[in-house]
Amino acid sequence: MPEPINTTLPHFIATGLEEVARKEGFTDGLYRFETESGSNMGDGFVGELLKVFIREADRELVVLCKLLPQNEMRKQQGIALFEREGEAYEIILPLLTKFQSEKALGENVPQFDNIPRCFYAKTYVDQMESVIIMEDLRLQAFRMWDKANPVNFEHASLLMTTLGRLHALSFAMKDQQPEEFAQCREFTDPMWKMFELDPTNSFDRMMSMMCQRAIDTLEPHDTFRREKLEKFHDCCQEEMKACVDANAAEPYAIIGHGDCWSNNMMFQYGEDDVTPTNIKLIDWQLSRYGSPVLDLVYFIFNCTDEELRSHSYHRLLSIYYNSLSKHLHNLGGNVEKQFPRSAFRDHLKRFGRYGFLMSLMVMPIICTPTDELPDTDETMEKLMKDMTSGNESEMVYGTTEKAAARYRKRMSGAIRDVIRFGYI
Repeated sequence: MPEPINTTLPHFIATGLEEVARKEGFTDGLYRFETESGSNMGDGFVGELLKVFIREADRELVVLCKLLPQNEMRKQQGIALFEREGEAYEIILPLLTKFQSEKALGENVPQFDNIPRCFYAKTYVDQMESVIIMEDLRLQAFRMWDKANPVNFEHASLLMTTLGRLHALSFAMKDQQPEEFAQCREFTDPMWKMFELDPTNSFDRMMSMMCQRAIDTLEPHDTFRREKLEKFHDCCQEEMKACVDANAAEPYAIIGHGDCWSNNMMFQYGEDDVTPTNIKLIDWQLSRYGSPVLDLVYFIFNCTDEELRSHSYHRLLSIYYNSLSKHLHNLGGNVEKQFPRSAFRDHLKRFGRYGFLMSLMVMPIICTPTDELPDTDETMEKLMKDMTSGNESEMVYGTTEKAAARYRKRMSGAIRDVIRFGYI
């Protein structure tokens, strides 16, 4: 474990930490900050973590500061996402959980409390500075699943139960407190602001290349599935936009996590250290108002494998829906009126392809072992340069022998299933 060191922090970080120290009862002039690196390679693709010890006499508070990358291009790319995550932690999630707490559900009633505590979040867009200060979940024995391995049923089931409770908050508040809920409707998808700044349409071309790469995981004689996917070859971006369109999801749109893959959740375990007992959803940078099924299909098609889906896909959907129904009932709602099963099935049919579309981008990263990850600064800088110059972007994730084999198996399985379930 690295030794903490005293350091001079940039003003915007120090300001945030000072506010946290005051709120937590530390004495002005008597506490100090000591820091160490808070992340491992591959933990995050959009930001960096700084671990900070706030110390006074024999008292200590450990926090994590999530910061923009130092690389200028990645900083420009990430600033809007940091602003979105700050809004989620400071405005939207407190709004929903306050509504839940006002219901006084009682200690024995399961509630949605599956987010880390956020002490402070501030983004200065003009100065290109941002900091999000939160608790370090690792101190409570939370840990990540190894992203390179497909998630098992127990982990997937726990997430489905959790998403059901999260989404129930929106359904209930939307119905019972529509005026207070109105600001949630403004929480539109944050990615498209970035793509609007893409003058050469290089993201379109990159998605087309990724789609072809996905098609190439199928057997040459599998003409049926190849022809199905060819329809998406030159319109992936438009299809993704259609899936995240909140207006198209009404009257069933909710606040979702938005980036529901295994690196963005942490698990706590029982005595056997194998069975997950608790989960926290982290990295809310893509949180949005949209269809409830987006979180489900994003996770299931990217983080489970074909074998698990073969016997548990519909079971996982039922776990989600039953959790949603029960929590919505506890909050004073009625799932059959607010999100009937017929609407759930309809949303899966209309938006289920989103799981596959996201896998075009996410699956190569998931399938790359941590020790084979390329340098993120170099990769993103090249991507941004390609996007502005109009050059073709080369995919650098999932290309080593080990990663490519994993990718072929996982992607071809996802394609077979997304077609089998009728989403494409």
